[in-house]
Amino acid sequence: MTFRKTGKGYIIRMFKGEKVIETLTKFCEKENIRGAYFHGLGAVSEAEFGYYDLSKKEYAFTKYNNMMEVVSMTGNVALFKGDTVLHVHGIFSDTENKTLGGHIKEATVGVTVEVHVTDCEERIERKYDEEIGLNLMELGN
Repeated sequence: MTFRKTGKGYIIRMFKGEKVIETLTKFCEKENIRGAYFHGLGAVSEAEFGYYDLSKKEYAFTKYNNMMEVVSMTGNVALFKGDTVLHVHGIFSDTENKTLGGHIKEATVGVTVEVHVTDCEERIERKYDEEIGLNLMELGN
């Protein structure tokens, strides 16, 4: 991974073989990013993504082991009990330009992944929501 600091954030380029979520998480920890949003694109050689089943209060994931374009990836960064947590969604296209998408558990860079991170310059915390079954942002309105 390589990066450049910008006015309110960073431009990141990941290299073939890197784990996207793992790399972004470590980057945010190293740069002390406690609240941010980001978007990106690129190509991955494998990805695991899916959806949240509210009735079961759990994610259902499917793993794809083929080269796919990252048409769009978006997400945010917050803290849960002091740990950096990324919430990431993406749209991927296959060799026939058919798209799939969902909540990204992890993906491996196949060519490159380029991400623009905008630092909110504030600490954003997550708290467990019993009804939903997820750690949701606490924004204090």
